[in-house]
Amino acid sequence: MRRKIMLVILALCCLCGLTGCWDLVEINQLAIGSMAGGDFDPETKKQIVYYHIINPSALAVQKGSGVKAPVYSYRIEANDMAQLTLKSSDVIPRELFPDQFQSHIVSERFARHGLGKFINFVERQFNRRTDLYLLITDSPMDEVMDTFTLLERIPGRYMRSLIEYQAKVSSTVSLKSRVKDLIENMESTRLTVLPIITLNKSKESATTNRYESIDANKGNIEINGGAVFKKDKMIGKLNFQDVSLYHLLQGDTKVYFSNIKLDSGVVDLYATRIKIKKRLSLVDGKPVWNVDIRARLVILNNQQSERLTTANIADIKNAFNDKIKEQEMAFFDKYTKKGWDLYGLEESINNKRGKDWAAVREDKKIWQTTSLNLSIKTRLADVGGAIDPYMGTQ
Repeated sequence: MRRKIMLVILALCCLCGLTGCWDLVEINQLAIGSMAGGDFDPETKKQIVYYHIINPSALAVQKGSGVKAPVYSYRIEANDMAQLTLKSSDVIPRELFPDQFQSHIVSERFARHGLGKFINFVERQFNRRTDLYLLITDSPMDEVMDTFTLLERIPGRYMRSLIEYQAKVSSTVSLKSRVKDLIENMESTRLTVLPIITLNKSKESATTNRYESIDANKGNIEINGGAVFKKDKMIGKLNFQDVSLYHLLQGDTKVYFSNIKLDSGVVDLYATRIKIKKRLSLVDGKPVWNVDIRARLVILNNQQSERLTTANIADIKNAFNDKIKEQEMAFFDKYTKKGWDLYGLEESINNKRGKDWAAVREDKKIWQTTSLNLSIKTRLADVGGAIDPYMGTQ
């Protein structure tokens, strides 16, 4: 009997720890967000936020029903970040649920003004998600937020998928393009590079008529470069080619595409399995950044007029290595002289220990005299299905 009583008491104690559904909220009481956009009005100094709220009925399979908008875009304006959350209840008739956000977009003018308030506001939220991708747009913010996307009908998911796919197949974007990546460099001299997106305008991009058009390029959102941040402010841009060179030298690249021109024709190459080792050293009192790049090459297209021999393969590898080294050296010198510490050299020098480095650190701009010692070694591991190109009528 006593044993049964103890079991009942133990069961009751366990039940006390179960909260159940005390805060149950029905799905039709929530405004589920998929993406947020931030802007700044330079005249009124007001903060502007856009919310993409998912329309569940449009995503459900409904036979015989017409095309519906998968998301609705809401624009809210207030004097500060805190008021934006409060004012959302003025236009959104449901409780805002931000846990499903896929990405953040901010306008270029907001980025150049500074994202400090935005970052501090996000950090203070108990349900914050700093792993969301952060993108900058050089197109009008309202037009970007009022654009329907194809294949991925939820624009926030489209942006996320676009970044993750491009990081997989090209070097024009990095997975380290999240809110947290900007936060990590907020208190350091290291710069941050985030993707820039541009809207290819179309009159139908803001209506469901877009789903009836075969031309997917019109009204499409594309990544077209990189925004450079120092702390929380955008200070400049990198073009497509420079973004690729930056990510390769940074070590954030999984694959890298390039073509080379030989006397016998053009060869398109894909570098994979990229491994990078970086080390900072002192040579004659000057800092030297030693970078070793190792990669596996794949031939995508061979337009040479000669056979793919052992000597020809060696020429391809050497031409690729020489081209990348020349481009990276020029890129490094260009932006180092510009005063952009893209690779955190100043921070690395300050963290070095020893008498020699202590003497070097007396010059606060010594990092700008850093020279790049770049070594590139590759091996051609895949020449494709047809080893030699077909000559035809050449």
